[in-house]
Amino acid sequence: MKQLRTPKAVLHALSDGGSALLCAHIGPDGDTLGSTLALGMALEALGKRVRLTCADPMPTLYAFMPGIDKIVGPDALTGETFDLVVAVDVSDPARLGTARALFDAASVRAVIDHHPTNGGFGDANWVAPQAAATGMLALACIKGLGVPLSPEMAECLYVAISTDTGNFRFANTDAAALRAAAVLAEVGARPDKLTELLFYTRSQAGVALRGRALSTLRLFAGGRAAVMALTAQDFAQTGATDSMTEGIVNYAIEITGVQVAALVRERDGEVKCSLRAREPLDVGLLAQRFSGGGHALAAGCSLPLPMESALRDLERAMGEMLQ
Repeated sequence: MKQLRTPKAVLHALSDGGSALLCAHIGPDGDTLGSTLALGMALEALGKRVRLTCADPMPTLYAFMPGIDKIVGPDALTGETFDLVVAVDVSDPARLGTARALFDAASVRAVIDHHPTNGGFGDANWVAPQAAATGMLALACIKGLGVPLSPEMAECLYVAISTDTGNFRFANTDAAALRAAAVLAEVGARPDKLTELLFYTRSQAGVALRGRALSTLRLFAGGRAAVMALTAQDFAQTGATDSMTEGIVNYAIEITGVQVAALVRERDGEVKCSLRAREPLDVGLLAQRFSGGGHALAAGCSLPLPMESALRDLERAMGEMLQ
């Protein structure tokens, strides 16, 4: 992959003005958080007033990340104005949640993202589906701004790239991602420590929830599709949060012969769905059928339906996909 070059319009947007608001997407993952935090540190290094926001609470998994406590809910920013608002790793305006009003009201809006379903909804857009993670774009932006990488920025960007590549094992792991990881390690990111925290540390509640999901595992379509389900009662009884579902769907797609897999769960009055696939299938297109989005092999969506109806519609769509 050729070296990523930040579009001039995006660099100008980041350089101009004295204040900026960076927005992570709802259901925050390591990529949106790591990219947002690192870009925020870079803009602060340029002397700007910087605020960070996310409509959803921070997952406990990422509590160790430098500066994570600076990410506040949109309500905490009432009355504040900014020269620039940036949507970071946000594939669609709806993924901003309640932060969308802040984005829409901005005089200058920028989008930095790598999701192929992103059509570019800002005034300045950088959407690069060839990038393994938005963290790759954030790293290029920081270099383009001429800001030296700090150990804290390096740690955040390593989290971004590592989580979106499944600890460098997904198909999107390319030479550029590995080179970036090497640069970040040289600056101060510790792969051993971060891998342990991200992929090999689980709370008791998270393990209990994982067990509940696995107990519901069901194969269909001749063993080529798999689905797991978690009810609101599962979350209440285990004390787990929605962020603890991260990675559970991978157990289903790792089964020999399974080509498409889903984890559905009842949260906040709707059914959320995590989707995974093996090539050449594209669950990003499947998610779009339900107003979601993502990548070819990993995507997500929400269905405003009862669990039984959502499962029926989703399984039908998965079966059609396999035909």
